[in-house]
Amino acid sequence: MTSSILSKPSSLSGEIKIPGDKSVSHRAILCAALAKSVSTVNNLQHSEDVLNTLNVVRQLGIRIEREETAYKIFGKGLKGLSNPKEDLYFGNSGTGIRLTAGVLAWQSFNSELKGDFSLSKRPMQRISEPLSIMGAKLLLTSENTPPIKIIGTTNLSAISYEMPIASAQVKSAILFAALNAKGVTKITEPLITRNHTELMFKQIGIDIQVNQNEILLSGQNEFEGAQIDVPGDFSSAAFLIVGALISPNSSILIRDVGLNSSRTALIDVLLSMNASIEILNQRKFGEEEVGDLKVNSSELVSCTVDSEIIPNLIDELPILFIASLFAKGESKFFGIEELKHKESDRLAAMQSGFEKLGIETQYTNDILSIDGKGSDFLLQEGQIDSFEDHRIAMSFVIAGLRAKKQIKIMNSDCINTSFPEFISQLDSLGAILNESK
Repeated sequence: MTSSILSKPSSLSGEIKIPGDKSVSHRAILCAALAKSVSTVNNLQHSEDVLNTLNVVRQLGIRIEREETAYKIFGKGLKGLSNPKEDLYFGNSGTGIRLTAGVLAWQSFNSELKGDFSLSKRPMQRISEPLSIMGAKLLLTSENTPPIKIIGTTNLSAISYEMPIASAQVKSAILFAALNAKGVTKITEPLITRNHTELMFKQIGIDIQVNQNEILLSGQNEFEGAQIDVPGDFSSAAFLIVGALISPNSSILIRDVGLNSSRTALIDVLLSMNASIEILNQRKFGEEEVGDLKVNSSELVSCTVDSEIIPNLIDELPILFIASLFAKGESKFFGIEELKHKESDRLAAMQSGFEKLGIETQYTNDILSIDGKGSDFLLQEGQIDSFEDHRIAMSFVIAGLRAKKQIKIMNSDCINTSFPEFISQLDSLGAILNESK
């Protein structure tokens, strides 16, 4: 059933703890399944995407027990997974399907990985090519999309691979495959991307070395289980951060947020826009940086975002576009082509939403320009299609906090794929919302 959210002018205040990081949660599940002893994972995200990966691991023969806020995952080692009785379903998760493909590339059994309508349109050749060079046997559709059929083989070889595009998911798929490849795998990135996989591998004792944009991993080494504490999801926090910045008389504290340097480019950009953001209580969960964020209403100014930082900002671009709309001056975003290949064509989806609200944007030569209206600007009423993309839906919910009356976001149930607590947390901070089915 189609759901919608009515978002109205609001101010935000209070204190919250953000749910677990989605990217770290996927990796924690897979690493725990491949360890040769039990792992305890705390603060695992309960989004549809993560729960689908958890269910896939169960289908592969791994016992999982839930204990209040933690999960115990009884790993069976690198060669302990078993033949699934059914196809493996990943819903909307590109991270889940790509990383798990790396794991299944070196299993002795065949498997088939599927997703929902949106995931079934996403490009998978970018992982099938390097995995095939390693000796894996992957079959895609004629459009190089899921379902992914993997023919069992246990003889993968290490490779030296220069990545043609900057992608943390592609890099991580290769790294997971390299765990059971003979020899030392070397990956060279064109730009440094999110390093959650490298940090988690280091935490649990895998032989991995990182030197700027070069990564070396020695394969075929078993490792023990561990306690993994998942930090709060920065990409989820991003919506609440921008909501507080653009809403008058707002002040919020977000606790236990992951502050991995490969994820927090948004903070750097927002600080350059005169945002009032303070990082408190910095510490570590394992190898991951964590802290609390104090955010206050701000008079934002425009930004210029260069292509070099786009890989570490890609998921936050939609909500940054919203922030730039309420900044003073013209903001420009360079090199955002990859935005077209996410859960939806997010560039087209955001431009469509802006158009429905009477806002013109310009996109030429891979540069998006947004003419900021300033902190006093109020949007007109409108009805927005989320294109069943959770980040599009959440971005326009936040935009609705600065509407003259209300903005209606259609097909908003997609938010559950990454941040099912989004509406309740906004409500607890004082946002005026109304959900309907």
